[in-house]
Amino acid sequence: MSARPTALLCDDSRALRMLAARQLDDCGFDVVGEADNGEDAVAQFLKLQPDVVLLDLVMPKRDGKQALREILAHDNQARVVILSSLGAQADIEECLRLGARSYLQKPIDPDVMARVLHETVA
Repeated sequence: MSARPTALLCDDSRALRMLAARQLDDCGFDVVGEADNGEDAVAQFLKLQPDVVLLDLVMPKRDGKQALREILAHDNQARVVILSSLGAQADIEECLRLGARSYLQKPIDPDVMARVLHETVA
């Protein structure tokens, strides 16, 4: 088993996923899966059981909040970090109440990402 923690990356922007995957790799995470909608995010989570899920709030089929609820319903210990654009403060607070561990603002600052993710899996 690899010593690096695993991450599932869920965002409907392919460009953001490509960038975030590089940032994750740089800060010591193996990206084991990607999803571009909330439905797929839940399916990938169940299949891969990653150490941490990066979950965008705004996605097709199911939004991040719905996906978060479903992931936590399957595994209440799941470590989910919300990805969000500026101005989504109320949504972020709701997700944290639902059980998300933390959040990252887009565009993602690599140093902040490294800190938040390492705290999340610690």
